[in-house]
Amino acid sequence: MSIAAYHQTIAECDDPRKIEYRVFLRITLALENNRSADWRSAALKDALWRNLELWNTLRADLLEDGNALPEALRAGLVSLSFAVNRNTQRVLRGEGGIDLLLHINRSVMQGLQGAAQGSAQPARELATEELSYGT
Repeated sequence: MSIAAYHQTIAECDDPRKIEYRVFLRITLALENNRSADWRSAALKDALWRNLELWNTLRADLLEDGNALPEALRAGLVSLSFAVNRNTQRVLRGEGGIDLLLHINRSVMQGLQGAAQGSAQPARELATEELSYGT
């Protein structure tokens, strides 16, 4: 079996919440690594855009009719996605920091981790694990 096929099999078999957690973790770590960077920093902008892309994708999924999450949770997460959008714009204009973004992402990660309790793998190890689904 080729490496690509192996990674595809893992992606198809892995718990979706664990995958979501990994994506949030990687992006959150990128934000944290650039926490003290000037708002004009290319690395910070990259982390901000990746975070915004994650939240825009999440919002699109939450607004789909077939989304199985409870309606109140969906509404709360959609609301958070708009807060992420507003705060990201402020940071990109040099009008604020990323603390709110970090807090939101960490809160979602806690929820995902609680939902996928089976993971004994350390968070940093998960963040660096090679995955084949675009993160």
